[in-house]
Amino acid sequence: MDLNEIYQEIQDRLRKQLALIIGTGSSISVDFDFGMGALESHLKSVIPVVVKGDKKAESEWKLVLESLDRKVDFENSLNVVKSDFLLESIIVETGKHVAKVNYKNISKISIGNIPIIALFERLKNALSYTNPIIDIITPNYDLIIENALSHCEIDYNDGFYGGIQKRFDWGESEQLFNRLENNSKTGKVYSKVYPHIRLHKVHGSLNYFVKNENVYRNDSLSYFESIDDYERFIITPGETKHKRIVENRHFYREMDNAIDKAHTYLFIGYGFNDIDIDKKICQNINQVNRRAIIVTKDLIGNAKTILDKNPEIIAISDNYNGGATIRYKGTELEHNKPIWQIDEFANEIL
Repeated sequence: MDLNEIYQEIQDRLRKQLALIIGTGSSISVDFDFGMGALESHLKSVIPVVVKGDKKAESEWKLVLESLDRKVDFENSLNVVKSDFLLESIIVETGKHVAKVNYKNISKISIGNIPIIALFERLKNALSYTNPIIDIITPNYDLIIENALSHCEIDYNDGFYGGIQKRFDWGESEQLFNRLENNSKTGKVYSKVYPHIRLHKVHGSLNYFVKNENVYRNDSLSYFESIDDYERFIITPGETKHKRIVENRHFYREMDNAIDKAHTYLFIGYGFNDIDIDKKICQNINQVNRRAIIVTKDLIGNAKTILDKNPEIIAISDNYNGGATIRYKGTELEHNKPIWQIDEFANEIL
């Protein structure tokens, strides 16, 4: 199969019901400090100071560091944490770190210097009243996706509705995108869905907060380090109380519905290290009517295993020679352009 045939196959796949799964690789394209490596360095620096004197927290943090020394990835290393104090400290410091990096890049973000905009501009053309919804699923805490969508003038629904302090309810938020139309021939009134993105931030977000066991979105509080009476709603690996809240508030149910409806999965900068997202997709991805495309710098985590089991997946990654390697049906094809970068991918293929 030559390049033109692969391009055509990718274009055909993206015309079907689509779900995007966007990982930290997309945010790293704006600033490396959005990556897990930078977060790991931050937590290594501050957590020992924050938990000093709490024996259980100190002991568990030592286990985390020992796990990291054994080359276990950061997310799985944190699974040993059971101390409520340590978990809360990790959540607080994670929020501080992401808020600081997001704010540091606010000028770059506000003028649209975000590579994934190139993809969103093309997907915007695919939204219509006959194909009104594209789902985006992300574990990212930052606000890069929201800013990119807004820059492209694409409306999105993240499950929240209301004023400055938005409440979480997918049913209510979806009503905002329903339009009543008159049929000029019959005179009957009917409802149709206004084209938009459904954004599933299943691990929380910089602008999500918990108060009295309820989840709210308040954009005006995004960059504050701490707010009285509010906890930042960020889900770290492990069985935290926030994760239980999420399960009860249908965050994962709506994500599952999006995965089941999709015929094509487009993975962007995604590491395949997240069981909450991966498990459901991997159940579907080998079905005859499902297709997938991976666009990423490196095939890490479980990506290679998934590729071996599903040769119909098209995977594009860095060849470390100024271009990209395309893997499809057990063969590899070298490309002289870095189309593993999402803006290059969009400009070259779409």
